Amino acid sequence: MRKSFSVLGWYKRLFISERTALINAAASLLTLPAAYYFGLRSGAMDWAGRFDLVLRFALVITLFYALRKHKLLLLQAATVGLLFSLLSRQAQYTLSDLGSRSSVEYITMGLQGFIFLARELMILFMQGFICVNHFIIYAARRQEAVRVTLNQSAIVILLAFLILQLFTASALTFDRSYILYIWVLHVNEFFIFTLVACAELILMIDQREFVEG
Repeated sequence: MRKSFSVLGWYKRLFISERTALINAAASLLTLPAAYYFGLRSGAMDWAGRFDLVLRFALVITLFYALRKHKLLLLQAATVGLLFSLLSRQAQYTLSDLGSRSSVEYITMGLQGFIFLARELMILFMQGFICVNHFIIYAARRQEAVRVTLNQSAIVILLAFLILQLFTASALTFDRSYILYIWVLHVNEFFIFTLVACAELILMIDQREFVEG
């Protein structure tokens, strides 16, 4: 008898798979040198940006190692570190870099310029929500399954925003190297947040087993 297809079952199998974690960890690491290169070419790579890339590199390796070895405390620490790193960089990029640009520049770019800026603010909001909710999940021991589901849904929405932003960035009148820098950074964030989704699902399953046990 054929088993009926279950979206929830498929989702769990996908994000519990070590192959999914490996692919996303490898892809996120491989995109970091490209982000550094285009950041240097566009003049957007300052020392804070360099530190952020090094931190991402170290935390992605740590998170994948923790996933593979099932070291839950290290998994939690690496997940929190990555979330804060991404949130901090997005805040600096959106509020300092994009926010300090002249409104004339956005007017010149037309509607897509304002859409790009608004979507970057939404990405910042979603990252902040995911980060705060992640702490609530593991600080409060009640209804953690509901909160994890909410966070997983927020990650899916965030990934959709990142994909849409890739198309919008290509239509902007910024310097080509700067657009490629933005593009590569968002691709890198896509892989990292998918890796975080793997970690959160494993942490939720472990908590359920601990409570039931």
